[in-house]
Amino acid sequence: MPFIEQVVNYKKQYVFSDLLGGLTVGVMLIPQGMAYAFLAGVPPIYGLYASIVPLLLYMLFGTSRFVTIGPAALISLLVLTGLDQLNITDPAEYLNAVFLIALIAGLIQFLMGILKLGYIINFISQPVLKGFILGAAFTIMLSQVKHIMGIDAESGGTLKTIASLFKNFNSSNFYTMGIGFAAIAFLLLMKRLSKRIPSQLIVVGLGMFVVGFFQLETNQVDILGVVPKGMPNFSTPEFDWMLVQSLLPVSATIALISFIEVYAIGVSLEDKDKAKNIIPNRELIALGLSKFIGGFFQAFPTSGSFSRSAVNKEAGSKTIISGFYTILLIVLTLLFLTPYFYYLPKAVLGAIIIVAIFGLIEPSYIRRLWITDKRDLLMFAATATATFFIGVQEGIITGVVLSIFLLAYNVSYPHIAETSLVKGTKSFRNVDRFKDTDVNESALIVRVDAPLTYSNIPHFLKKLKKFEEKKNNLQFVILNASAINNIDSTATEALKGIVKDYNDRDIRFVITNLRGPVRDKFKQSGVFESVGYGNFFSNDYEALKSCEGLDPDVDTDIVFQSNK
Repeated sequence: MPFIEQVVNYKKQYVFSDLLGGLTVGVMLIPQGMAYAFLAGVPPIYGLYASIVPLLLYMLFGTSRFVTIGPAALISLLVLTGLDQLNITDPAEYLNAVFLIALIAGLIQFLMGILKLGYIINFISQPVLKGFILGAAFTIMLSQVKHIMGIDAESGGTLKTIASLFKNFNSSNFYTMGIGFAAIAFLLLMKRLSKRIPSQLIVVGLGMFVVGFFQLETNQVDILGVVPKGMPNFSTPEFDWMLVQSLLPVSATIALISFIEVYAIGVSLEDKDKAKNIIPNRELIALGLSKFIGGFFQAFPTSGSFSRSAVNKEAGSKTIISGFYTILLIVLTLLFLTPYFYYLPKAVLGAIIIVAIFGLIEPSYIRRLWITDKRDLLMFAATATATFFIGVQEGIITGVVLSIFLLAYNVSYPHIAETSLVKGTKSFRNVDRFKDTDVNESALIVRVDAPLTYSNIPHFLKKLKKFEEKKNNLQFVILNASAINNIDSTATEALKGIVKDYNDRDIRFVITNLRGPVRDKFKQSGVFESVGYGNFFSNDYEALKSCEGLDPDVDTDIVFQSNK
């Protein structure tokens, strides 16, 4: 538990820094927590409830000094979209389902941590994650338009929401619109002036004052109304096996996305030499406990917030203990300040959500993909489009499937190059990239930049055939195996077939630069005997000289060394 280590080594000079950081995060968390609870479809008070126990448990078991756990926009959206499909109309049943999602997602994360499945984060590529975030960002903003406009619009999918907004546009409430757009403008202005200004808390206070002073609720401005006072109670959600089964997909998605969010935030905020302290499996356990136990204290599913975590670091926090001051501020708010939120307009909460989401949109990343990798750009665009137009869960599934297909494509069609000796040197380079190569018409030197497996052997054979067709008097084929770090049984049998074919055509087949694991496989599968011990060399230069009739000094201990 890193928390214990930080307590044992705590210094007096850390107190003020942690106090300032914790209170700054708390000031942000109060309006954000209420706004994200509103986004999830639950009363805003639950955003404050979700800011206590989950944060406390992450403090005790998490490995990042700066990550702050609490309500988060993407997770709230996943809750909303996941439950929209179930058509739960009773508020009590909806709340029960929300807490069940927290329990299930927490249990999934905890089990993943215990089983050491943290490596799963490597299977979500950055273009997929960024595409999902972009699509989700637009979905979140669209979901808040009705609150900014004061429109009673239906939800249930992007196209349906857009159609409903256009249909009911004439019923917009101008007082609500004025509050909503003024709040957005104020937040954007404060964001440009200084990120240290608690603009969200200020806009909440201004919104409550304006509505209360002018009694705008009489003009159909939607307000929060009575906000309960006091701490969350311990309660056990009602378990229904059929409901649990229907909640598994959204719970698994939340478990995966929140883990990726928190791990990415933790690594990005730590110094390079301390980033290794963020341990994926421990993060899974910490997040799982925070969700699972938090669910019994009326906390809906939580995650890390990059904006709050970044502010936590920028405000000067030195240790994870700064979270205690955040929790203290939330507790004081619940005990004494909730009655003052009566006049808080929902348009202000919508404005807070929209402006917070602006930070998730990264045009510079799209430009980089356009320049560097069109395939990644296509995957990014497909994930974002599917997320926005089809659904949030469908979007992440689309991205993961595309990632797997792209990975399979790259494995099946690896880079294979014809190389040749650079004039005046002993170096071999790709003949398509270097003009000063001395191409030998009687010798073909091929380099495969990937493991040789059943999936790419057909591609290897086709490329070999293409290279052969360019030679007028082919007598030697040299396979540079320096980048082949693994080979399976299908590939070894294919190599034996290649050797037989070349022997029948009176062409000498030579292999160079064998790696240890491949030498082991060759020894076990009899490839050394098939190719011939005299046809293996340490490098291409030795092989080429041998093919030209010279007798290079070959160190057989290096060429044939094997652990098998």
